[in-house]
Amino acid sequence: MKMRSPVIPFGHAWLEGRLVLEPREYKIVLKIMQLWRSGKTLAAIADLLNSQYVPTRMGKKWFHSSVGAIIKRHNEEKQKL
Repeated sequence: MKMRSPVIPFGHAWLEGRLVLEPREYKIVLKIMQLWRSGKTLAAIADLLNSQYVPTRMGKKWFHSSVGAIIKRHNEEKQKL
């Protein structure tokens, strides 16, 4: 039996015991990365997502810290490839 992390990273889901991309959320991850690479600050990205009513997984507001965590995790995943 595989151990699961208690927190599923945004943009991912568990499927048959494996962590896989979750298409709807992963589109948001890609949007965040594009905005960040274009020079937007974490706060500006959070504000933009909130103004466009893009929901977090829990349907809450975006904050710079959650945007930063997604960027960090995405960059770490890309370095592992």
